[in-house]
Amino acid sequence: MTKKSKIPQFFINGFYESKFKDNLFVIKAGGKVIEDEQALGSLLSNIRDLNHVGIKVLLVYGGGRAMDELAEARGVEVNKTGGKRITDAATMQIVKEVLGGDLSLRVSSAMALAKLDGLSLNSVPKDWMNVSLSPKCDGDDFTGGINSVDKRSISRVMRSYDFVASPCLAITDEGVVCNINADTIATQLAIGASAHKLLFLSDVDGVKINGVTKHLITDSEIEGHISDGSVTGGMQVKLESCKQALDAGVNRIHLINGLKDNALRSEIFESTGPGTMLIPETALDAYQNEVATQKIIEGKG
Repeated sequence: MTKKSKIPQFFINGFYESKFKDNLFVIKAGGKVIEDEQALGSLLSNIRDLNHVGIKVLLVYGGGRAMDELAEARGVEVNKTGGKRITDAATMQIVKEVLGGDLSLRVSSAMALAKLDGLSLNSVPKDWMNVSLSPKCDGDDFTGGINSVDKRSISRVMRSYDFVASPCLAITDEGVVCNINADTIATQLAIGASAHKLLFLSDVDGVKINGVTKHLITDSEIEGHISDGSVTGGMQVKLESCKQALDAGVNRIHLINGLKDNALRSEIFESTGPGTMLIPETALDAYQNEVATQKIIEGKG
């Protein structure tokens, strides 16, 4: 019998419930995760497990690949700046069909299969965020920007539901549907709602430094990894968003590969998860003590 097997399951369950009860996690899932039936099923099953130990979850998702494929099929040119989509009228119609239609229904269906209770929406609720259209580029542009987040409106919904999912669509005061980068929405919701964790699920294994996934990065290290060229492109943009969230009070941020089976569960419930975790430098000692305790719980101490 292993050391781990001697620890009663009720004690392990009690540990996680005391650690996480009433926490709010904001999760951003990339389109590749949502479009993959197995990955989506695994993610929602893992979220159900988080709900069981008292964690409330907001899921924000994109659908870049599906939108690009539909645009190509219709002969609609895809324009991006800084990695973000410029949403003209033709592109906006595709965005609505993919995000507000196909993918939101896909999430609803997968929730039923996973026996996960909650809400699957086709846009972020209007009262959660005050948004406006970004300054015009060439012609019509339905790309939105977030002016503020209403914590009370989010809390009101989350008192009734443990899980809410939404694509990266939002509504202006004028009733205009706009497209906002999913990373941006997730980051701003996590900051505005005082989330305990912000998690990014994509098709990469966290942050790689010299080809090796770095499992822990503190806020004081982020600028150095960017300035020395270790992190570039889309990951640089993501780390800059992470730094903003940490500075605003989000306790921990995780970057993991959502295409791997049970990736979310492993990252949350294991002392050392498979992805990259970012924390404030001031929380490093507390985190190390927590890891030591969790290893004892796991029977590894």
